[in-house]
Amino acid sequence: MSAERIPIWLKPRGLRCVVVGGGRVGARRAERLARAGAKVTLVSPKLSPLAADLVRRGLVTWIDRAYQPGDLAECALAVAATDDPQVNRAVRLEAEARGVWCNRADDAGDSDFDFASVVYAGDIAIAISTGGTRPDVAKRLRQALEQDLATGGNAFIRLLRQWAEAPPAGERPPEP
Repeated sequence: MSAERIPIWLKPRGLRCVVVGGGRVGARRAERLARAGAKVTLVSPKLSPLAADLVRRGLVTWIDRAYQPGDLAECALAVAATDDPQVNRAVRLEAEARGVWCNRADDAGDSDFDFASVVYAGDIAIAISTGGTRPDVAKRLRQALEQDLATGGNAFIRLLRQWAEAPPAGERPPEP
């Protein structure tokens, strides 16, 4: 992982955050922000079941249309999570122009921050990140660590060893 990244724990209480894209990824990121106290606006003409549930429960405000320049006015943080790289790039460019931190779900290299995979154990939180390059690896490590904490196993250590010696991206190491 690049030394250009600094792990921090963001407390977005009351921060206005805009998530562009109402699919599975946008909804998960909107939910994490909302649960941490952010005021989340979701901009999307369509909603996944999770996104629709967030709107129904009042956790996010929904703007029922495609992204438009100006949607990031007065926001502190933006997430570009559509399935259209051109739209995500437009969101990123507006964020840069406004001095707003931006996460592009489709391009970790063009993001100011990443959403780490997190394991919670009481007051302890452990973040797992691959710098946005292998979210599948981070997810599997998180799941293994959660299982280990619940059962006293060592699946997490086995996975770490496997991934440390893993073949290049695109090839899968053996299952634990």
